[in-house]
Amino acid sequence: MMIDSTNEATDGAGLLVLVAEDDDELRRLFCEWLSSGGYRVDCVGSGIELAEYMADALLDGRPERGPDLIVSDVRMPGFDGLRVLRALRSVEPAVRCLVVTGFGDRSVHEEAMRLGARGVLDKPVEREDLLAAVAAALERCGSTDAARAR
Repeated sequence: MMIDSTNEATDGAGLLVLVAEDDDELRRLFCEWLSSGGYRVDCVGSGIELAEYMADALLDGRPERGPDLIVSDVRMPGFDGLRVLRALRSVEPAVRCLVVTGFGDRSVHEEAMRLGARGVLDKPVEREDLLAAVAAALERCGSTDAARAR
């Protein structure tokens, strides 16, 4: 499993965001933007890597080791982001996810929200929009009060 990790914390209070995006350049940009926003960031390049990452956190019985928020593309090799979100919600209902899609038709938005996504962003995504959506998703679920001890 390929994970790129950065750990520079400023505004994001050291909260961990997991980015799942199959486009190498976009994944690099998202991780750079989030890191510059003060978040700790892990990055994976497929739905399979996303599922493996989350399984590692959940299977050891310590879901708090997982990310504070997942930012996931919808269409990726292996499993798509909605399929992984659906599976995660069945075993860990508190999982928080922000969905990003290049195919933002109404049905994708509705399915993501039905599955409990904290929001849906349509590509292309601007830096400010990503940071605002991440901050809003974390604020709505109370994660901005304090970073979890890691």
